[in-house]
Amino acid sequence: MKNIDREDKPTKKFYGLFQYIFDFYNGELFDDEIKDCLIVITRQKNVAGHYAYKRWFHVKDQETDELALNPSMFVKFPLIEICQTVVHEMCHGWQYHYGKPSRAGYHNKEWANKMIEVGLMPSTTGTVGGKIVGQGMNDYPLEGGKFMEVTEELMNSDLFTGLYLEVNPEIADLINENSPLFDQVKDLTLAQIESKPKGPIKAKYSCNCSNVWGRPDLELHCKLCDSDYVRIK
Repeated sequence: MKNIDREDKPTKKFYGLFQYIFDFYNGELFDDEIKDCLIVITRQKNVAGHYAYKRWFHVKDQETDELALNPSMFVKFPLIEICQTVVHEMCHGWQYHYGKPSRAGYHNKEWANKMIEVGLMPSTTGTVGGKIVGQGMNDYPLEGGKFMEVTEELMNSDLFTGLYLEVNPEIADLINENSPLFDQVKDLTLAQIESKPKGPIKAKYSCNCSNVWGRPDLELHCKLCDSDYVRIK
């Protein structure tokens, strides 16, 4: 049998990156309570990811959960939102093993409280003011919350940089080694690199207490701090 070099395999690079992200968040946000699961990909339309309880290895007391991510979303949304998806699904994993999930697909108050605890605000609209429980649920990072704190640490680590650039070598020339990687890639979408659109398809808005993403032409007002959102250019 020929000696096969497995170091440069796309599968190993892809899953190595997301296994590292999973393990990092598990330690930093969940005290390593989330059961090891099988990370897979899904191409289900308009779904960023899902969590399935005991989907794999149906041997009594040895079943393994499934955490699925949709790679078609990776080019459309910034890296920070991909990380949000991982943590969003990990909160489902926490609830399956330590809480009381509701019906399939429903995000209940217990899950919402866990999200807030780790620094993500659940929202049906993905912005301030949305309902925090429901069948379909988006989220956004809480300013000063733990998610943003540890995500900055994650993206600035040398190991993450190496794994991320291995999977996305096309951005290597854009990276300034003298600046924190977090500031350079957290809002970067691969679609911007591939197609180089004339104008942004998403814009960041800030108020006195939070940040949100949306179309570049939105006019938003925050009820929490009673101030208008200002688009960050």
